[in-house]
Order: sequence, then C-alpha cells, then structure tokens
Amino acid sequence: MGKLALAAKITHVPSMYLSELPGKNHGCRQGAIDGHKEIGKRCREMGVDTIIVFDTHWLVNSAYPHQLRRPFSGRLHQ
Repeated sequence: MGKLALAAKITHVPSMYLSELPGKNHGCRQGAIDGHKEIGKRCREMGVDTIIVFDTHWLVNSAYPHQLRRPFSGRLHQ
C-alpha cells in the first residue's frame, strides 16, 4: 500500500481531443490540456507509479463546478 502523492479534480471532456485538431475548436481547451501535462510532470517527478481516476460525468467537470449547484436532497423533484 502506497501513499497519496497528488489529488486533482480534472476534466476529460471530448472537446479536449477536438481542441488538438485543426478546425474551429482548435485550442479551445488548451488550459485543460496544459493542466493534464502538468499533472503528469508532477507525478513523474514524485516517482508515482500508479494513477487512479475516480471519474464523474464529464459535464460536471467542464465549466460546471458541482460545488455551485443547488443543494441536492437525494429525492426526485417533479
């Protein structure tokens, strides 16, 4: 069992891939792409050998911080 080396709330939205291709979306997610590269760099510098991703729906992480939503009660509202 190891120790936690780094924790990050990250996005993996499809537009990240589209952002790397030529076209109207080129560069639109450069900040997220740069962030992923920085996380990789930091992990390599710390000698991290395992990365675990707890995935949430991509929309939650793509410009919609879940901390800012209305309170959730766990019940369906009709």
